[in-house]
Amino acid sequence: MSIVDLIERVAKRKGTRINKLPNGVVIIIKDDYAYVQITVVRDVYYIRYLTKNEAYIAEKLNERIVEKILDGELTEREALKIPDV
Repeated sequence: MSIVDLIERVAKRKGTRINKLPNGVVIIIKDDYAYVQITVVRDVYYIRYLTKNEAYIAEKLNERIVEKILDGELTEREALKIPDV
């Protein structure tokens, strides 16, 4: 399964939709407003919230992280997978 498929599956479950641009950028749309942009740059994911002044870099995406992204709850610690100490 590709990352786009994973994002699409989670988005559908949460009632949002995605727009896949030809350059590989994925835009998450909720209530007819684009609110998250996910871009792959080399071997990391750039996640930018379009409705607030936040952006994160993540090395890997899994279902839990995608859910956090779509809920607007992703933190830098989670994006970078920094363990709690």
